[in-house]
Formats: sequence, structure tokens, C-alpha cells
Amino acid sequence: MVIKATFLGTSSMVPTRERGQSGIFVDCGTEKILVDCGENIQRQMRICGISPPRVTRIFLSHWHGDHVFGLPGMLENIAKNSAEKKVNVYGTKEVKRRLLMLMRTFDIDKKIKLDFTVIEKNGIFLENEDYQFGAYFLNHSMPCLGYYIEYKDKVAMDKNKMKKLGLPSGELIAQLKSKKNVVYKGKTIKWKDVTYVKEGKKIGIVIDTAVCPGAINTVKDADFAIIESTFLSDMKDKARLFKHLTATQAGEIAKKAKAKKLVITHFSQRYENEIVDEKMLNEAKKAFGKEVITAKDFMSIDI
Repeated sequence: MVIKATFLGTSSMVPTRERGQSGIFVDCGTEKILVDCGENIQRQMRICGISPPRVTRIFLSHWHGDHVFGLPGMLENIAKNSAEKKVNVYGTKEVKRRLLMLMRTFDIDKKIKLDFTVIEKNGIFLENEDYQFGAYFLNHSMPCLGYYIEYKDKVAMDKNKMKKLGLPSGELIAQLKSKKNVVYKGKTIKWKDVTYVKEGKKIGIVIDTAVCPGAINTVKDADFAIIESTFLSDMKDKARLFKHLTATQAGEIAKKAKAKKLVITHFSQRYENEIVDEKMLNEAKKAFGKEVITAKDFMSIDI
């Protein structure tokens, strides 16, 4: 299973000619997850060939405008064009309070069923057979969450060994994949002898925070750590004041978390793409010591 993340907006508070406000679409197969919904996200999705009504879950980090200005239009679209006219939303207690007010203001509450899950503690908040979804509280100017999406390890059959033993498909295979030994033609077959573990994948997303344990935990052991990089290091005092990160700090967080790759995003409008791709990239690389990617609008990564 491949998790595909598409960057819909990579700017911070103010959109630029090249970068829109925050939004990341994560395609998990049956689950289509939108992480934050900044201004003009629907248009960004259309450019990428993503249909907004396909969104099944919306993860909101916090209630700052550049992360939620696109919500009224998005919810209207889902209400009018989704077969279920329903969406699952996740966030803090403050986000729920304000979102319900917004929906009443635009009469959206009469058009769509909103299933809101309030996240009040760190760790896993949703889990199924294939995935687990978790969140950690970050250190920002208002309650803010970092999210991770993890595709679980899977027990898979070794087809060559199956063929050699002549194992038929069906109930026997199901039992072996569920880590149970079976008896076939009078012989005991141990599940460990005919299976292997297909390692899962993890993506962690940290947007809007100062350095904190929650940021490290969100991207711990992630295949891709997506971390905000609002400022260059020469503006670390400004980053501290507004509780954001520098490119160096993003790299340090990814390193402490033992992430495999780092993607930096959420760049201040003061930086042209050339500066991001050179100075910010170099700062993050120096601190992280591994592969670093600078996110761009409409860019997709397979995880």
C-alpha cells in the first residue's frame, strides 16, 4: 500500500504567486484525508486532479485563518456533491466550537452531517485494521495539533513457499496470515515459516509550532517528516516570538525523531523560491544530516 501526500499550499500566513495557504491531501486508498484547509484549497485540489467531495476526513491543526479559511467552501461542496453528505472532522475543543459557529453563519449545518472528534490527549485517536491515526499537542499561540498517519505492518504470504507446499487459497491462508499454525495433509505448517512482515509506512505532519516534545513525537521514526520551516535561522528571535520554527530547528526535530526523510514547508512570504531551495534547504540539511525536500504547491510524494 502506498500513501500519497499532495501539497496544496506551502506558504505561511500570506499566499504568494507561487504558494497558497496551508493544506495537504493524503490519499490512503479508502481514506482521503485533508490536513488543514487554507484559502483557495478547492482550486488547488482541482489543479491536482483531486475531487473535493472525495474527502472522507479533515484533520485541523488549529483555528488560525491560513489553516481554515477554505472550510466554508469545502464543506458546501461536500454537502452538495458527496453521496453521504457527511464528513468526519478532528481537532481541538476550540476548533470544534468555532467551526460550529462558522457552519451556522453560512447555514452549512442544515446541509451536511458533521461528525467532530475532539482530541484531548496525545497519541492514537483512531485505528482500524490497516491504519492508525495519532496526534500530539504542539507549542503554538493557541492549542495546536501535529498529526501522523501510519500504515501498519502486514503479514504477507511467501508465494514461493506456498507453491512448494501446494497450499490452497482460502481459510488456511487466512489463518496463517493471522499468525496461526495450520495442519495441511497431516503436516503442521507454522505461520512463521511461510510468511514475512511487510513493513508499514508513517507520515508525520507538524505545522505551526515552536520546538517542543510534541513535534518530535509526531514525526518519530517517520518515513517522511513534514515540518514547518517558516524562517531562516537569522530570524530565530522572530520565530521564537511567534512560536514558529526555523529551517535549522526543523532539521533538528527530524534528527531527534530519527525520521528517514524531511520535507520542509510553510514558508514565510518574505522568501522567494530560490532562497527556499538554497538557503533553507542547506540549513535543514546541515541540521538533519539526511535527505531534505523543499515542498512546492502541487508536489506529490509516495510514502
